[in-house]
Amino acid sequence: MALEKNKKSLVTFMAFPGPRLGRSAQLGEAPEKYLKDSIEFIKKTGFFNAIEVTKIKDPEIRENMAQLYKKYKFFVTYCAQPVQLINEDNLIAETDISSIDELERRNAVARLMECLDEAYEIGAKQFCFLSGSDPGTENGLTQRRSAFNALLKSIRELCEYALEMDKQYNRKRRMLITLETFDRESHHENMKGQLIGPSNEARELAEIIKDEDEWENFGLLYDLSHMFLLRNGYEHEEVDSLRMLAPYLNWIHIANSVTDKNDPLYGDTHVSMDYPNGAVTPEILADFIKTLNEVNFQGGVGFEIMPHGRQLSESVVNIAIAAYQEAAQQIDVNYALGGFRFKTRRFLPEKVFFKISEAKIKRPSIIMEEYENRKQRNRPYDANLLLIAADHPARYVTNVGDDPYLMGDRQQYIGRIVRCLVDNCVDGIMTTPDLMDDLMVLNRLFKEAGGNSFIDNKILIGCTNRGGLRGSMYEMDDRITAYKVDEIVERRLDGAKMMFRIDLDTAQARYSQQTIERVADMVRKCQDYKIEAYIEPLPVRQTRDGYVIKMDYGELIKTIGVATALGGTSERTWLKIPYVDNFEMVARSTSNPILLLGGASTGKPTDIIENFEKGIGAGPNVRGCMVGRNLLYPGYDDPLAVLMGVSKIVHDQETAENAVKFLAENRGKNMDYFSILMRSRKMPKVKEISKSEI
Repeated sequence: MALEKNKKSLVTFMAFPGPRLGRSAQLGEAPEKYLKDSIEFIKKTGFFNAIEVTKIKDPEIRENMAQLYKKYKFFVTYCAQPVQLINEDNLIAETDISSIDELERRNAVARLMECLDEAYEIGAKQFCFLSGSDPGTENGLTQRRSAFNALLKSIRELCEYALEMDKQYNRKRRMLITLETFDRESHHENMKGQLIGPSNEARELAEIIKDEDEWENFGLLYDLSHMFLLRNGYEHEEVDSLRMLAPYLNWIHIANSVTDKNDPLYGDTHVSMDYPNGAVTPEILADFIKTLNEVNFQGGVGFEIMPHGRQLSESVVNIAIAAYQEAAQQIDVNYALGGFRFKTRRFLPEKVFFKISEAKIKRPSIIMEEYENRKQRNRPYDANLLLIAADHPARYVTNVGDDPYLMGDRQQYIGRIVRCLVDNCVDGIMTTPDLMDDLMVLNRLFKEAGGNSFIDNKILIGCTNRGGLRGSMYEMDDRITAYKVDEIVERRLDGAKMMFRIDLDTAQARYSQQTIERVADMVRKCQDYKIEAYIEPLPVRQTRDGYVIKMDYGELIKTIGVATALGGTSERTWLKIPYVDNFEMVARSTSNPILLLGGASTGKPTDIIENFEKGIGAGPNVRGCMVGRNLLYPGYDDPLAVLMGVSKIVHDQETAENAVKFLAENRGKNMDYFSILMRSRKMPKVKEISKSEI
C-alpha cells in the first residue's frame, strides 16, 4: 500500500472535539475520561501510530495524558493552531506572528513559546502552528511583504527557542517546527484568511528558513482540504502543488472541505470523507496519495476530520481510514514512477555495444559456437513462462508510442532486451536471427570477461514469417523471411514462432489463407523435429492507420479454432493471443497452452499488469506471457523492474497490487551488470584466416 511506512496520525481535538460535539477539546478543557477514551479508541483501530493534540490547561490531566501517549508509543504532534485561531480573550492581534507591529509580534511569539514548553513537557516530537492573518492588498503589496518578513523573523526565533529546549531536554532528535498553510479567504466565518497561504509563497518562505538559514527541522504542513480554498489568482490549487512543496513537507493532512457556498458546511469545516457535497472525491484522494508516493514523501499522514450534527466521532474516523486505504491500495497510486528515468546506455554502454560489431567482423564463428554450447532447459516446462518478444523491426515496425524510430536504435533495443534477459525472472526470448546472433556474441564476450552465461537454461524461440511488412498492400502475404524451422533446429533453439492474421473483409483475404497454409507446414515440421510451435493467430481489420486487432472474444475464439487445427497434430502447439474481455470463454475455446501478448506500448505498464492478472486467472491453460514493446519500453521505467513485477503474477500468481509494489522496489538495481566488459580493452586474439580457407 502506498505510504505504508509513513506515520499515520489523527488530529484528536477535531475528531473528538468534546462531549456531544462541543468545543472543550479545542479549548483545552475536555474531561480527562473523554480524552482517555478517545486515545483508547485511536489505539484500538490498529491504524494510527501517531496523534496530534493541542493545549490541555489542567497540568495534572496533561501529565496523565502524556503518560498514556508514552504507553502507546505514539509519535505526538503538538498543534498550536487552535490556540492561535481561538485567541482566547483576544490578547493577541489577528496578524499573530506575522504582525508588522513589533510589540504584537513579540507577544504572539511568546504565546507560541509557552505552547512549545507544553509540547516538550508531553514528549511531542513536532510542533505545528499557523502564520497569522493576511493584511491584504488594499494598500498594495507592501504590507503583505512586510508581514512575510515579520513571519520569517518569528519562525527564526521559534527555531532558536526549540534548539535551546532540545538541549535542555537532552533530545537526540530535534523538534520538528512545522508551519501549516491555510487559505487567504476572509469572506466567511469558516475561512481562515491566513498570510501563508498559497504554495508558491509557502515554498519561498521554506527556502529561506530551511535552505538559507539551515534550520533543517523546519518544514510545511499541507492539508488536502485547503487545496480547494488556496488561491493565487482565480483558480484553486491542484495536486501538483505537492511537487513544488515536496522538499519542504514535514507533514500532510487528509481532510475534506466544501466549496458550495449554499451548503451550510461551506468552507474549511473538515467534513467526513463521505460527505455528499465534499470537494474531495475518491479520485482526487487517490491522485493526492499517488503524488505523495511519486515525490517519495517521508513525513507523517494526518487525518483531520470532524463529526457534524449527529455523527459519531468513531464513525467519521473509520470512514476516513476506509477511504484512505481504498485509495492507497490502487495500482496507479502504488506505481509512482516519480523522478526515476531508466538510462539504457548506462546499462549497456556504447563501448560494450560496439564490441558486438567488432566480434561479428573478427570472430563470426563464435555465434554458432554459442548456439551449440549453450545449456538448454529441460522439457516439459513445468511452470508458467515469461518470455520477451523482440521481432518487431523485422516487419518494418520501429515505432514505440509517438516515436516512429525508437526501436530502430539497436543499442537501445538490445540494451533493453538483455536488461531483462539477464534476470532469472525472465524465462527466455522470441526473436529474429539478427538479434539472436547479437545475444550469442554478447553472451560469449561476457563469459570471456569473467561473467556467467545469461542464455543458459533460457528458452530461445526463433521467429519465422516476417514478410508481411507493415503498410504494404500485400501485408497479409506474410512470407517466411527470418528463421526456417530447419535453421531453428540446427541452432538448437527451443521452438518456432509463427503468425497469421485473418482479414476476410478485403482483397487481402486470399493472402491470409496463403499465410495460414505456410504456418500449417511449419507446424508439421516442428512436430517432426519435436519442438514447440508458438502460433500468434489474430483477427484483424483494416483502418486508415493500418491493421488493428479485433479485440473481441468471439472473433478471437473463431481464430483460435483455425490455429489449433493447423498441421497434422496440435501436440506441440502453443498460442500467443491478446487479453480481451470475457477471456474465460477464450481460454475454454482450446485445450492448448496460451501465452498472453503485450500489445503496443502505452508507456503505462499498470494496465497490462492488471490484464495479465485477469488473463492468468482465466484458466489453467493460460501459461504465461510473451511480451515486447509494452514492457521493454514502459515509458521512463526500468524494463527489468516491470518484468519482475509481471513475473510475480506469471510465476507466483500474486495480485497486480503486490506486483506493482515489487516493481517499484526493484527499479534501477544491478545497472552495472556489464561493467566487466568496460574494463576489457582488447578483443581476444584469434587465428588469422588464410586465403585457402576463404
